[in-house]
Amino acid sequence: MGKLVKKMTAVLGVFAMFLFASMVIMAVPALAGADATFGPLNTLLTGWMQGSLGTLLGLIAGAIGLGSAMAGRWGYMFTGFGVAAGSFYLPTVIPTITTGLM
Repeated sequence: MGKLVKKMTAVLGVFAMFLFASMVIMAVPALAGADATFGPLNTLLTGWMQGSLGTLLGLIAGAIGLGSAMAGRWGYMFTGFGVAAGSFYLPTVIPTITTGLM
């Protein structure tokens, strides 16, 4: 049994090294922010989140969080308030991160 474990460990180690080497060789350079493929989708979603849909989502999630807090379900409370905060802050945070304009 011990010889089989040692042999399988050696085989898995060789396989892991081969997999790592093949990923390094076949890596394609990433040009982050240099493509506008998803520009229209980004504009649409940002408009929704910064408009009345984002406000409605934030209010509903805040109400769910408040109701969960009153019922004593703390996990649901944090989820509701987290979604409310995310729908308020993320439309301004994501473009700042992706464009590097901190």
